[in-house]
Amino acid sequence: MTIGGKSVRPDPVLLLLVVLTVAVVPGFGFSDAPERVLLSLYWAMMLVFQAAFAVFAGRLSRRFQAGATDDVSRAGRRFWGYCAFAFAVMALGNVVQVAEVVSGPLDRAAYMGSGFLLGTIVAGILLITAGLLRYPGFSSHGRARLRVDAATVLAGAATFGLLVVQLPASVSGGAWVLDFALTMLTQSVLFLVLLFGVVRLGLGGVSPFSRRVGLILGVAAVTQAVTQVLPESLYVSDGHPNFALYGANLIGCGLAAIGARLQDRPAAPPEVATTARPDHPFSRLPYAAMAATWALSGVILIGQGLTWRCWAVLAGTMVTTMLIICRQLLAFQHINQLLAERDELTARLTDLAFHDGLTGLVNRTGFMRTLTGSLYGDAPTTVLLIDLDRFKPVNDTFGHATGDRLLVEVAARLRARVGDGGTVARLGGDEFAVLATGLSGPEAAALAGRLREALSGTVLIGAAELSLSASVGVATGTGADYDPDALLHAADMDMYQHKHSTRPTQDTATRRPARQRTSS
Repeated sequence: MTIGGKSVRPDPVLLLLVVLTVAVVPGFGFSDAPERVLLSLYWAMMLVFQAAFAVFAGRLSRRFQAGATDDVSRAGRRFWGYCAFAFAVMALGNVVQVAEVVSGPLDRAAYMGSGFLLGTIVAGILLITAGLLRYPGFSSHGRARLRVDAATVLAGAATFGLLVVQLPASVSGGAWVLDFALTMLTQSVLFLVLLFGVVRLGLGGVSPFSRRVGLILGVAAVTQAVTQVLPESLYVSDGHPNFALYGANLIGCGLAAIGARLQDRPAAPPEVATTARPDHPFSRLPYAAMAATWALSGVILIGQGLTWRCWAVLAGTMVTTMLIICRQLLAFQHINQLLAERDELTARLTDLAFHDGLTGLVNRTGFMRTLTGSLYGDAPTTVLLIDLDRFKPVNDTFGHATGDRLLVEVAARLRARVGDGGTVARLGGDEFAVLATGLSGPEAAALAGRLREALSGTVLIGAAELSLSASVGVATGTGADYDPDALLHAADMDMYQHKHSTRPTQDTATRRPARQRTSS
């Protein structure tokens, strides 16, 4: 068979699962076979679907394990391992159920499931839900919100389940409580939570299954939730079972097995969905659950008054509301963390924008910004421009790594001499600058001398002993006389004059006159 120009080998296992799933409703709805035969066939088909899912999930877990080199692969192995174990537990419950139906009386346990079967269903769904909630793809805050959301959906579903649940006929206190709890959990409650987990995981980010499989599993969970929420009286009326509903109930299990088989196709590696989507579109269900419980409380109060069911609905409403409040507090905490991270990132970016990455000094942009503000202050501003002598031969002879270490040493010496009384900057290459305010002419000259002294002598960089010297130019002025570029240029010209006086052979053809501010 060819699809889209590619040869696709037919999958007989998948085809068999599709045929069984499609045929169950008409097969059960129009069959005239005896009730015991149909009931045995129903529980046997449930066993087949669950066992098939367990086998496929186990294979997927092993396939993920083979390539488990990252957190997502390891989590995929763990998730499918949870699913394999969960469906194996439920299949075990159906083995016992089939045996009881074949050999035992056709009582309520035969029609609706024995206590052992219901217990295995609850255990299996809890295992799958735990696997969903533990899967990565969310931040720690995202996982916490997901768990609160699942608890909110659980509370809302339990509240609505109280309206349709049929109280057990058992008169024993402990047995009644156990029967009631199992009945509640195996109706829509856990299936809605499972659906919520599938939607959040399959559509919200990285998931252990493809989006196509996630959609099939979501439809399976919806089908199970709808069929399970129906009251027992619709399944068995006047002692006669409605096998069409039994067939509809099998569709959910069949779809789950089909989804697992699609994910387990031997021709393809274990596919995952990795496209992250916005978080909020898949978080509305908890809020809808809260709103629905509040609406239900009003309807029950008006229609029935303060019956025990009304009190139960009010309690469920309060629980869902408190859970939503907890979720909002988690969201506020996450927002505060995001704001703190934003402020930290802004500070880091600002530091990178105005500081030199090698020496940690202020860069040219930061220096010019500081100089602009200083020029229009009350005190005169002094700029000292420092240029290292014979720095290029250091790079050429000893390499750029040695040159970089020399620049770091120069920056440290300048910091030590200037201290807190000024701003030290690296303008680029081997050119440095110092900005100070409030200095007189002699004080500025003295500072220039101290800087020349700090940058003289020899420096040991690794095994290389380097000769160090620098030319320093000085210019002082105010905003009335200079703009920032002009004052820096004046210091540049003074620096070149000092360099020329100490090195007479230097070419001075590129010197330009200082550009002072002209009055208009």
